[in-house]
Amino acid sequence: MTPMDNLARRSATRAVLIWCRVTRPRRVRPPGFLDPTREIHPRRGAYSQQRVKRPSGNQRDVRRMNPRADGLATHSLNALVACAFAAVLTGACALEDGTIGVLYVGCMTRSQPFSYMRSDPLFSISFVIATLRDWAWMPENEVYRRVRLYMPRTYQDLVENFDVTVLANANRLAVGTHIDKLARGVEEGGMGLLMSGGWESYGGTGTAYPPWGDTAIGRLLPTEDVIDIWEQSGCPVFDKPDHELIHSLPWNLNDPMLANPTRWHHNPVTLKPGAEMLAHVISDHGSEDPLMVTWQFPNEARVFALTSEINLLCCLPGPSAATQYSSPWEYAIDLGCNLMIYLNNRPVPQDVAIVHAARLEMLQVATRRSLLMGLLEFCESFGASTRKLASQIGEIDAAIAVAKPEYLQLHFEQMLETYRSAGSLLDAVEKDAIKLKNATLAWVYAVEWLAVTATGMVCAFLLWSLMVRRALYKEVHVTALRNA
Repeated sequence: MTPMDNLARRSATRAVLIWCRVTRPRRVRPPGFLDPTREIHPRRGAYSQQRVKRPSGNQRDVRRMNPRADGLATHSLNALVACAFAAVLTGACALEDGTIGVLYVGCMTRSQPFSYMRSDPLFSISFVIATLRDWAWMPENEVYRRVRLYMPRTYQDLVENFDVTVLANANRLAVGTHIDKLARGVEEGGMGLLMSGGWESYGGTGTAYPPWGDTAIGRLLPTEDVIDIWEQSGCPVFDKPDHELIHSLPWNLNDPMLANPTRWHHNPVTLKPGAEMLAHVISDHGSEDPLMVTWQFPNEARVFALTSEINLLCCLPGPSAATQYSSPWEYAIDLGCNLMIYLNNRPVPQDVAIVHAARLEMLQVATRRSLLMGLLEFCESFGASTRKLASQIGEIDAAIAVAKPEYLQLHFEQMLETYRSAGSLLDAVEKDAIKLKNATLAWVYAVEWLAVTATGMVCAFLLWSLMVRRALYKEVHVTALRNA
């Protein structure tokens, strides 16, 4: 059975469950569930048709009421329509694709490569800070508050909006009562799960960072924890280089920067029976520990254990300890994207060159557009008219919108050509924006020059009057005013 057949069967199963549930009263997700780093984003694309669509607006108590009908007749109708809907989806899902919802839970400072992936239209990413390390830059009570605010409120919210859960340096105490809900999303909802290594992952390090092994999430992982140990060295060895995930990335271990032991800090773990080890790491003292381990459940949910910190794989060591993680790895985006595609049970693209070029072009266009919008906002603050440039940016957005379906259908060549055309349009708009900025600031410079010149002239006049002109007169000791 091919991966697309698996995706079709999974979609058909979800369709049956969703249809049988739509006639029951359900509560719409509350408006407080927002992404702390981005604007709220509804699910997009054809792939979202297999999920129950959310109503528009931030209604809190909208409910779907059961029709007044005999219970047996209602359930029979549900079964008939669900079977027909499942049959249609089974045949069409192999041709349809859409966004992958990713729930990132953990350390925001070390969120690479997922922070880079926000410009990728294939992913809809929400970030929830859930770390108690000093990287949080906030008191513990604030971390707990943000977990309460930004975590999915219910299991239904979780499975309807996300396909993969990422736990990267997530503290077990901070995640708290949401652990069982996230585990249920894998066991019952067929969601993918990734746990990345760190002080707060797997076996933890100390009482403040307790282990995950005895939690509902720990029972899903393909590894057993080694408690309270953090290994700070290692050299990777790939046991299955032909695996679709490993083969999709150019792991050049002959590169001394990539083979640097400081990159492979990891949590020591042991394998569970039935787990598939893709790579292991050899420490400086000779011990061998699993590095990349995966397995798949009967409901086709995939779980991936990466015992190294994922952000370390996205940064190249620098010349000194102070800058050893300052430069990102060239294929950082591809690492995160391919991991999410793999965990969503989709075929991982193997054309490294064209896929990397497409993702890099998307990131560059998104970054340039963001900087351009900031420049236009700056000009508007001085009263400049940006209407013409705004219309040109609208044309660029239209071109990007055309490229999005091509990318979601994995037509990378067509998408790359469209994005390069959008980049050429951005070149012209950027030049016009620079001219507008210069024209806007010319008046600012003129006013500043006049103000400085006038101030200098007044100061010079006062200085001449009090110091130079006063020297022309002879000082006297007695005035003309005398007593009568």
